[in-house]
Amino acid sequence: MSRRLVAIALFAAILPLTAAAQTAYISGVVRNTAGAALGDVTVQAYSPAGFAVNTATTTPQGDYTLVVPSGSYRVLAYDNSGTWAVSYYGNALSYEASEAINVTDGQRITVNFVLSPGRSISGFVGNAATGAPLAGAVVAAYNLDGSRRTFVRTNNDGSFNLTVPAGSYKIAAYHEVAPYIPTFFRNERLFGLADTVTPPANNINFGLGPGTKLLGSVKEKVTGLALPSMQVVAYDLQGNVQFRTETNPAGNFAFVLPPGSFKFAVEDRGGNYQTTFFRDSTSFASAASVVADASAPLLNFTVARVPDATPLTTLFIPGIIHAENSAAGTFFKTDVWIQNPGDAPLTVTAVYLPGGQDNSAATGLPVIVPARGQLALTDIVPSLFGTTGAGALRLEAERAFRATSRTYNVPSNSAQIGTFGLSIPGQSLGASLGRATLAGLAYNSASRTNIGLMNPQPISLDIKVEVFSSTGALLGSRTFTLKPGQWDQPNVTAVVGEGANFNQAYAVISSSQGSFFSYAAVVDSKSGDGTFILPSGD
Repeated sequence: MSRRLVAIALFAAILPLTAAAQTAYISGVVRNTAGAALGDVTVQAYSPAGFAVNTATTTPQGDYTLVVPSGSYRVLAYDNSGTWAVSYYGNALSYEASEAINVTDGQRITVNFVLSPGRSISGFVGNAATGAPLAGAVVAAYNLDGSRRTFVRTNNDGSFNLTVPAGSYKIAAYHEVAPYIPTFFRNERLFGLADTVTPPANNINFGLGPGTKLLGSVKEKVTGLALPSMQVVAYDLQGNVQFRTETNPAGNFAFVLPPGSFKFAVEDRGGNYQTTFFRDSTSFASAASVVADASAPLLNFTVARVPDATPLTTLFIPGIIHAENSAAGTFFKTDVWIQNPGDAPLTVTAVYLPGGQDNSAATGLPVIVPARGQLALTDIVPSLFGTTGAGALRLEAERAFRATSRTYNVPSNSAQIGTFGLSIPGQSLGASLGRATLAGLAYNSASRTNIGLMNPQPISLDIKVEVFSSTGALLGSRTFTLKPGQWDQPNVTAVVGEGANFNQAYAVISSSQGSFFSYAAVVDSKSGDGTFILPSGD
């Protein structure tokens, strides 16, 4: 579900006004892009709660006047004929992005609009199971930044015709009353996966499947005040985002979900409130799961403000090493670079997470990165931490920073042939996955493959690794239990067994308990050169 699907209904019922309260005036002229006046265009003023406070229709000369109480308003103009596209004050791309206008008693404010030619997006919305048309469903066009441009409701025969300015959009269909699962074109649940539509376009058709409606609210923990515009996320039990929605001005939200179990979290894109999982959990791994059926509880959240201290920025490099294997003729080391985009020096705490152990209590060492500079930590395991071996790295700071690494082989004849290396970037916890695929694996006389796993969660995870041939045949399966903060990098033979011989295989890695980091390193047996393979999520 889009993060805007429970957005303000722009064309809400008009609230009656008393004559005594009509003390301020918003007036202007509506024209098209050629400068011609547009008559019979509707102009509306909306309150902060999203209700239409007053409506005016332009004269043949394009003039209008709105009489409103003193207060704050968002204003828009639209053409009921569909010839011209809706326009928001200040030529904003969406209602939410438009600037609010403040008016006081007796004040007159001029607000002019320019409407661009409309482009048509048409299609059909029906029941996915029966094909029967769905009347009154909402079809919305979203700008590519995720903000909602405009919407229309389907006719009795399920058809719709949506008018938008020239450009590209993502289109979604949903129902505000009946329990149908919101769907993006073509048959996608999430905004990011939806096809882009460039009008004019027809046959933009939707089949909406029935689901179960789950309701909830978000309030501030201390005051109990309702919190609007908060992002609410539904995850599957593997940690993959399945749907998104947003609280309305009253702090309420709704999901329509297919059968299954989900975990829920509230996020504040403004950064003022802490991310909170259902029933006050602080992490996905410890969050309660909810079955989407008629017995589901109300999804009520109370969220706390972020403390005055700047929250930490945390990045993980899920594999660092200083280890020699004389039998294989390899000597792997890791260099790390930390880059500070800020105008002041930045203290970053580097925490080494050795493999094979619980790292819940691991502590770090501070390093200073100069303003707008970069710090290079060469062969980081012995040079910074004074040890050898392999594990992962956690980096923390009070401001944003960037990090990357290079793990490389320094063979005995490196003076003549140089080194061979691969890069593992610094990744936030949000980049961890509950289910991942690693492609291009090989184990034969020419190549060997290691699979890297790292648990960033505060609890232990059982992580299942399944390796498949290029034809989809299962070559082997094994579950690894990783303690909090633990790293492991087994050879693929730990999954498929010794004596295996394959090329162009792939691995599916999953955990029902929380998200994790994974990667593959396919190593050339002659040179010791590794190819680093990042995972793709389902």
